[in-house]
Amino acid sequence: MTDHHDAGALWSAAPRMSDFEALMWRIEADARLRSDGIMLAVLDRTPDWDRVVATHAWAIETVPRLRQRVVDDPLRLRTPAWVDTDSDLAYHLTRVRLPDGTGMAGALDIAAGLHMAPFDTARPVWQAVLVEGLPGGKAAYLIKLHHALADATGFMQLFDILFARGPEPADDPQRYGVPARPDEPAESDRLAIVRDSVDATLGAARTVSGMTGRLLSRPGSVVDYVQSLGRVLKLPGTSSPLLANRGLARRVRTLECPLSDLKAAGKAAGGSLNDAYLAAMLGGLGSYHAKHGSVIGDIPTALPVSLRVAGDPAGGNKFAGAYIAGPAGEPDPARRIALVGERVRAVRTEPALDYLGESAGLLSRLPAQLVTAITLRVSNALDIQASNFPGLTRPAYLAGAHLERMYPFGPVPGSAMMATLATHEGICCIGVTTDNQAVPDPDLLNSCMQESLDEVLGLAGGQK
Repeated sequence: MTDHHDAGALWSAAPRMSDFEALMWRIEADARLRSDGIMLAVLDRTPDWDRVVATHAWAIETVPRLRQRVVDDPLRLRTPAWVDTDSDLAYHLTRVRLPDGTGMAGALDIAAGLHMAPFDTARPVWQAVLVEGLPGGKAAYLIKLHHALADATGFMQLFDILFARGPEPADDPQRYGVPARPDEPAESDRLAIVRDSVDATLGAARTVSGMTGRLLSRPGSVVDYVQSLGRVLKLPGTSSPLLANRGLARRVRTLECPLSDLKAAGKAAGGSLNDAYLAAMLGGLGSYHAKHGSVIGDIPTALPVSLRVAGDPAGGNKFAGAYIAGPAGEPDPARRIALVGERVRAVRTEPALDYLGESAGLLSRLPAQLVTAITLRVSNALDIQASNFPGLTRPAYLAGAHLERMYPFGPVPGSAMMATLATHEGICCIGVTTDNQAVPDPDLLNSCMQESLDEVLGLAGGQK
């Protein structure tokens, strides 16, 4: 089994971004398309601060990406490079204490503030905050990563590296030691390499040529692929006028339920846990619209589809974006689950599902203004993005404190909201991130989501 020492050195270890990651990075020329994600971990007690600092100091030395900044090619012919730089731990890791009586709402406010703050791209693109003073002596740990570092699965692989398997100091990951750093060119040399326009031009040509070759060599006919591309590119459903506004302000809220109950609810309606989860979120949006006196039908819904296979490197991004018509207007939760399952299964089998990844080599090299305009046109029409992924499959500890819950708050790049589910120790932890212009009353939305979730869970009955 790979230990923390080896896993840390290998996590997101590629020297350059993939074409897909470069596209995510470069479209952030428009702040509305930022793709930062946050995990809020609820701890059963306040961890020992010195041990927390030691764990992160070890992580910076062990995980190369945590001490690297991004250096982009000004000609956009090469993908951005990851380059070692000075890492000031006091900047990346901070702690705050909530005023008495603030409770979990105070931690969520801090999470929202962290979510909205842009990264200083002259530094490594991650930050962590320990929030002390939660009721019952508990604490919260927040860690923010740029999406170019990793997708949800990669995020959890980093959590597995950072969090110990026991509460004692001897269990902390530092015991694995620090790998020796390989000799690397100085940053000034790297910049010279990035600006080597002749070699970069040849690299861009190879990228585009390879993309074309992959498309033409697919199983089945080119006609099948083109027809599939037409279906995949068409945004299904009708965007809600109620959610039409967009801004930069974000709010975050949480939901949770037993994992076994949500699985059973999906099974009762002939679907999966993911189908039941999506149906609950969409039902909540339906209820939210009803409370505003607005009618809603099928709405544009985006979800990531993992492309990871056994043996893929840790970290990084391996997913495709898929769109379905989310049946938010369907009042029957069982029928809603069935519709979601049917539509998700259909889109998963599309030959052109990963069209964006396959064309990212070209798109990431286009002028930023053009690419952001194209992206915003699509993302602004999305009412909800939703994702779910398994959390840690073991008990986990940070500097002696037990991890009780982990709420993920995904990015909201142009859409009205993002719902993300992570499982941990038998609990489905759901984080909902909203654009405050689209959803100015997040507490009302959250109560609607909770009611819809309870309604879906009520289907479980004898299935457990």
